Amino acid sequence: MSAALYLQRDGHKVTVIDPKPPGTGTSLGNAGVIATGGVTPTAMPGLWKKVPKMLMDPAGPFAIRWRYLPQIAPWLIRFLQAGDAGRVRQISRELLPLVSRALIAHEELVKLTGAEDIIRRVGWLKLYGSEEGFAGTAFDRELMTGCGVNFQVLDSDEVRQLEPHLQRRFARGIFQPDAGFVSLPHKLITAYAEHFRRNGGTILQETVRRLEIGPNGPEKVVTDLAIHPVDRLVIAAGAWSKALASEAGAPVPLDTERGYHLNLKLPDGTPTVGRPTLIADQSYVLAPMQEGLRLTSGVELAGLDAPADFRRIRRMLELAKEVLPAIGQAEVTREWLGYRPSTPDSKPVVGRSPRYANTVLAFGHGHMGLSLGPLTGRVVADLVAGRGSEFDLAPYRPDRSFR
Repeated sequence: MSAALYLQRDGHKVTVIDPKPPGTGTSLGNAGVIATGGVTPTAMPGLWKKVPKMLMDPAGPFAIRWRYLPQIAPWLIRFLQAGDAGRVRQISRELLPLVSRALIAHEELVKLTGAEDIIRRVGWLKLYGSEEGFAGTAFDRELMTGCGVNFQVLDSDEVRQLEPHLQRRFARGIFQPDAGFVSLPHKLITAYAEHFRRNGGTILQETVRRLEIGPNGPEKVVTDLAIHPVDRLVIAAGAWSKALASEAGAPVPLDTERGYHLNLKLPDGTPTVGRPTLIADQSYVLAPMQEGLRLTSGVELAGLDAPADFRRIRRMLELAKEVLPAIGQAEVTREWLGYRPSTPDSKPVVGRSPRYANTVLAFGHGHMGLSLGPLTGRVVADLVAGRGSEFDLAPYRPDRSFR
């Protein structure tokens, strides 16, 4: 929707094709963080050593469906290669131009669409139960310092002052005060869609099956209901972008990090957290949404077609009760599964197809989709218009090495 809004603002006649209503896909279920300091890639040095222990923990942050392993193996090899320390430092520097502009881009769109009440600057908090666990973040903190990210290291008393309702005592915290929080992501995307429609935009609830390619690139989009001619094409289909990008001349190593959440309705007046809070040693997030407290999980590798398995997130719910006992009185009002479109090097794909100039690609944001959506939309509009970007787009090109 962000790309559609910026293209519309430039005067283009824009049609969005999506099988689901706006805001009901992956955007519905995230933790709501606009991570202005998110310069730490997913693949980090030494991560491979931790994977066996993670897989053995039934309430741990990482799971893989073994039937899917042969299919995702090439992606995993590139992912592990991207975890080299020198490469991680480079990726971190390349993420900075995106994340540092993320909140500004959001504020631009909410002002345009009248959705200002949904975003708050309350920061992003990560908590560690032991000094040993906090010590394990030394490289993360080195990356943030090197990129000039504003963060504060909190001791146990400072954590208690910031989040007084947490019952468990935490040894340390890392607080990023500049991060924003979207307290109802679905409502935000719906507001964008309504503004887009009011200003003449078209949203078609159809499923794209394939592209018809002419001598100069895609000429038609074939859906389950119609065939639509196109002058310019933007592929921003999230986790479903891989096949379309390949048709458009850009084979990209995209896969899916599945994520789960539970929405918890607490009794009125129940004290909770004041901002999205990561309980780092158990890898879940508590986010105080307008519709209830949201509990989000880590990562499951299983592709797009495997059925949901809510057992792990339900086990995390039991762990969360130790941190916030009021959760024991909560009613679970939603179980949700979403699909993060992820590249091995944790950077999105944003750029023209290397084969067809009339096609722009914009996907692969992984855990940063909500954070980077508006900025990506602005870059897409610049590419379509032939305007220069305010930062170098080469690190995000679709024909990079991805390792």
